[in-house]
Amino acid sequence: MYRAKYLLQLVFGPDHLEQAAFDINIGLMLMGKGDSKNSLRFLESAQKLHTKFYGTSSVQVAMCNTLVARALARNADFREAMKYQKHAYEVYCEKYGEEDKRTKECSTFLQTLTSKAVELQKWLQNKEKMVPNMIVSEVMPDSSISEILTTVNGIPATPTKIGAMSTDKITAVQTPVVEEVTTKIDDIKQKGDDEALD
Repeated sequence: MYRAKYLLQLVFGPDHLEQAAFDINIGLMLMGKGDSKNSLRFLESAQKLHTKFYGTSSVQVAMCNTLVARALARNADFREAMKYQKHAYEVYCEKYGEEDKRTKECSTFLQTLTSKAVELQKWLQNKEKMVPNMIVSEVMPDSSISEILTTVNGIPATPTKIGAMSTDKITAVQTPVVEEVTTKIDDIKQKGDDEALD
């Protein structure tokens, strides 16, 4: 995944929107491995690119904010996580309403972050010997992860449904970026061949 990201960066530069998709994929993989520090770095990069291309009130930025909040929470930075999660909640409320599943999940996680932040603050003020439980017990449900990956990667089917899909449908789903990258790589190879002939 790192190499594909590097090749994309060589061909299109660091500010291409597809870089955000790679950053989210890598960030989620690292989060799954428990490497929340590096995960945070990639997810923040994706959030910045989405903000640049879509604006702060887009659903894509809200999704990135939720992911960044989860990575921050795993680092016990609850106050900063609350800022990101609150922004995501506001966008989801505006776009989908308060009864939507995404909005409810966002609200639940925001409440968890708030309670953990209060618990940490009380412990810091009282300096009790008993260390509070700073582990955020709420993990991201598998359905949320698969929905995020589906949104980011543009694949409208879950892995269990892919076997039932025809190859024509799978081919139609592929992003035009693959074709664009292939064309650019061919152009670079052609330039190299032309220079070798001179």
